Amino acid sequence: MPEYSHIQTYVRCDAGNFTRVLKEFAAFLSRVGLDNSYFCSDGFMYQGGNTDAEEVPVEGLSLHVRPYVVGLTSEVFPELAESWLEINLLFWTEEITADYRTGELLGEVKPYLWDLITQLSGSYEQSGVYFTSEVMDGKPWEAIITGNNAELWSFDAAVIPQELFERYEQPDDRLFYYTYNNNRLFLARREVWGRSPGSDE
Repeated sequence: MPEYSHIQTYVRCDAGNFTRVLKEFAAFLSRVGLDNSYFCSDGFMYQGGNTDAEEVPVEGLSLHVRPYVVGLTSEVFPELAESWLEINLLFWTEEITADYRTGELLGEVKPYLWDLITQLSGSYEQSGVYFTSEVMDGKPWEAIITGNNAELWSFDAAVIPQELFERYEQPDDRLFYYTYNNNRLFLARREVWGRSPGSDE
């Protein structure tokens, strides 16, 4: 099984909006050119994220991209007062990494990943959108839920909504490129991106 890197966000979810959230994710996948058929099936019920990885051509490379959704409840996280859905795009880390020591991304994939991060952030604003390694997977959101600020910055890129600005005040510019735009905070870890992602486009 490959090691995964994640573009992930989190949405409050219950029986009343479950179907709508999945349809919105399917629409997002369609907009960015990814197969959404698994999330459009009649009678869909989440059973562990059995979607297959799709091979996507990016600047002469072939990247495996896998949409993935998982439910999070108080049975797993006692701190939760309500249920959430974790929405992910998974990437094979080996296909996007130039330097395993620093985690720096391949130059060819940076604009593609940043575009997905920013597009996803335009659709989901409850918890932010995070780009994480397998080691960091889920930690920023867990930090928000549990108040464990030590893990709040455990990501390689993020788009933070205005509602969370207070939690993410004073980013360390030695570690992150960052900018505020349209009531969102955009962050990218310096050693992973090499330059501010906006300048790659």
